[in-house]
Amino acid sequence: MVQILNEIPNSRARRAELQYRLDRLERHERIQLLCLALDDPYPPLRHDVAEALQVELRARYSEPDQLDEKLVQFLHQLVLGQQPAPELLDALHLPAELVPADSRRARMAACVALEASPWPSKTAELLQPVLRDQEADLRYQAVIAVHRLVPSSQELHDVVVEALRDEDPEIVVVATQIAVKESWDDLLPEFLHARARLRGEDRLQITFSVGSLIDNSTLTPGDLPPEARGDMIVECVDSLRHEPHTASAIKTLGYLAAREAAEELVIVTKRWFAHPILKVEAAAALVDLGHPRGEEYLERSLKSRRKDARGYALRVVGKRRLEKFFPELVDVATGKGYHADTATLALADYGGPQARHILDELARSHGDAEVRRLAHRALHRIPEIDPASFDATLDR
Repeated sequence: MVQILNEIPNSRARRAELQYRLDRLERHERIQLLCLALDDPYPPLRHDVAEALQVELRARYSEPDQLDEKLVQFLHQLVLGQQPAPELLDALHLPAELVPADSRRARMAACVALEASPWPSKTAELLQPVLRDQEADLRYQAVIAVHRLVPSSQELHDVVVEALRDEDPEIVVVATQIAVKESWDDLLPEFLHARARLRGEDRLQITFSVGSLIDNSTLTPGDLPPEARGDMIVECVDSLRHEPHTASAIKTLGYLAAREAAEELVIVTKRWFAHPILKVEAAAALVDLGHPRGEEYLERSLKSRRKDARGYALRVVGKRRLEKFFPELVDVATGKGYHADTATLALADYGGPQARHILDELARSHGDAEVRRLAHRALHRIPEIDPASFDATLDR
């Protein structure tokens, strides 16, 4: 029996039926059902199909069999917009007349599914033509697929360079985000060229990526052309007033060492209706810029009745290793209050002999089992202390 969902007109019912059948079918039947549903008109269902195909491929990732090989070949031919070869259709038990060949929707879903290919290098190579496809949405998915398949590779680096020059702004933005994650500071000129030709929201996203690249690499604000840095600071200051962008703008001003924008950040900490988390974020940036208002506002936030603001302030103190507030981290972590777990994580961020000593005590004797576990895991990140001796105390 051919496994299809086309006979169910309601999209949500069709999606529910997909999940119902996946739990009950044999593997070859599941793959048949999924392959024939790649062109479904309901986007959430296509997303489910792509993820389910990833699960099928990952289930035997270490020892892929012939069925996996045929499935990957089928998906690859589909992504290229080709009619899959008859021998593939026979191996997967797929009727040719039901296969969604040359369907834009199926091509995109198949590209997402290929992110889990057991042959990552070969699959990334075979996706090269898709990176130049006329469909921008398909090029976008192909860039992400290559990133998932061969992270930190020269092949990915070359793909990102090409994507940074793409005519589609969304592809350019995702390329900058990949470059930031990979710390590829040699691509800064490409970032600046892309930013120069984009406008509005897309240009702003590139500005945020430039800041993140400085934070995540060996670059400094001084490596930016002065005019470009000045333009970025103006963009970020303007974005402080638009709440969806406020957090990113604050962080980027810190990354750009924008001391000339410090008073604008002070204003954020004083806004009546600004979210407390945004105010703490602004205070953190002010600390980075050496402005006294930063520590003043953090001290106030550490006593805040707002649990979210207080918790975020504790993490800021830990990540920036603010010695002035170290006793506060210790008091909260060793206590029985709401934020003992958050303060424990902050101590792990803080690091150093003092923090390691406190984490040692927490892992051994804190009254909350979750705090003990967090401290134990934190000590695994600090090689100066051997956490093996703490295993027996975790579930006391």
